[in-house]
Amino acid sequence: MDRIDARILHALQDNGRTSWSGLASEINLSASACQRRVESLIENGTIQNFTINLNEEKLGFPVKAFVAVNVDRQNTKLAQDFRSQIQQHPQVQACHMISGTIDFMLEVVARDLNDLGQLIDEQLLSMPAVKDASSSIVLNEVKPKRTAIL
Repeated sequence: MDRIDARILHALQDNGRTSWSGLASEINLSASACQRRVESLIENGTIQNFTINLNEEKLGFPVKAFVAVNVDRQNTKLAQDFRSQIQQHPQVQACHMISGTIDFMLEVVARDLNDLGQLIDEQLLSMPAVKDASSSIVLNEVKPKRTAIL
């Protein structure tokens, strides 16, 4: 990957719907060269997919929180079941297995604080593998997620 590929990635992150000609004028390359480079980035797995970012607040989910979850890792089947079950929860936006004293960190959205409490108490803590869960509510997003680290 070179500087031009990095500029293409940044441009596509800002607007993944840009046309080849729009991308070409921004990068200062021909449209066909931009298209070939993007296709190459898709082929080599650098670009995994094109998607949209939704505004959870406008969709009725203004509360965002990070939920730290500890599971019973001694029972590998229960831990695997947790991984499978968590993928089925639409309010769970992301789930990361992490090192340290916490097993998983979930990014979740909720309609309100009561909804968040119900999600934790009635859904997460009722899973057989889950030993404990605690939440930290997001007060303000300082930097939105961007995947390119270039």
